[in-house]
Amino acid sequence: MNSKDLRQEIEIKRPRYLIKYKPLLEAISNKGTSGGGDYVRFGPFYQTYMYAFMIGYRKGECVPIVESGDKSDTFADMSHWRPSAMVDYILMLILSESKEKMNFAWMELEAMKEEEGKDAVKKIITRIEGYANAGLEHLQTLYNTKKEMFRDPFVFINILRDIL
Repeated sequence: MNSKDLRQEIEIKRPRYLIKYKPLLEAISNKGTSGGGDYVRFGPFYQTYMYAFMIGYRKGECVPIVESGDKSDTFADMSHWRPSAMVDYILMLILSESKEKMNFAWMELEAMKEEEGKDAVKKIITRIEGYANAGLEHLQTLYNTKKEMFRDPFVFINILRDIL
């Protein structure tokens, strides 16, 4: 699978989030509005999701969404996520993970047949979902216990800074 095919396969994916986080996403995301309200809004759901990924990654916590009854939902496919540079950064973080974590090495992708490549993409998306899930859990805890911090325009930077 060449890099163009890999990228196209990734871009059609719609990573999942747990339904239990939908009220949080609605509270701290812009869902197509220009903002307003009492709390800082991160942007559309997918931008909040990318921030959650960064939090989970920074914490070193990857909690995959399991199919054991936890209801999940999706939003825009990755080809619509903006800024695209942040999507590229997320993909680079995932692709640079060890072979032990991903069950394949980045350098092996070019030699993969189509089915192997699709399996690798599934693993990449599962890792993205896992980090985002951990980040959403962290955001939910902060939102429940320190809601006032979400009034600060630098809330995301403050959250990342506080994660050691």
